[in-house]
Amino acid sequence: MGKTATNVGQILDRLSEVSSRPRYAFAVLNLLAEQAGPGSKVGPFIEDETEVLPLRAWVGKRLSRLSGRSQRRKKIEQRLREELADRLPDDLFEAQKIIDAAVEEHVRATGADNFSRVVTELERAGYVARYYEGYRTNHANRGGSRNLVCVLDADVSAALRRRDMLV
Repeated sequence: MGKTATNVGQILDRLSEVSSRPRYAFAVLNLLAEQAGPGSKVGPFIEDETEVLPLRAWVGKRLSRLSGRSQRRKKIEQRLREELADRLPDDLFEAQKIIDAAVEEHVRATGADNFSRVVTELERAGYVARYYEGYRTNHANRGGSRNLVCVLDADVSAALRRRDMLV
């Protein structure tokens, strides 16, 4: 792939050059390295606890936890509460469950969208290559039941995996 990195410092330096959100890109790169199988391939599906998710949805789910206490999440909750006001039950606890589920779904979907942008930046850095697997992989309609697969640069994957245990 492009420029290779032999340590985390070099990875961070390169991400700061090519990414508009280098910390976010590094978090995504770490998640990909954590799930990388033989040949540094990640996807198209990831087994997560009790479900099997497409790579984009899995990353969206993982990164949704980062937005747990932010002001942005509170604003999303307020906006969804207003949008769903006429459909919410009178029971406050049930209404809150519905709001929480809607917020979580919104945050996960946004995380999946952000993942696509970050993968483009990781490609630009030379750390990831992507392709699609599934039905009609080379079909002109990009939504043809295709699922994203990422392949990490071997040197980047090795550099990140050296630090996969906390001391």
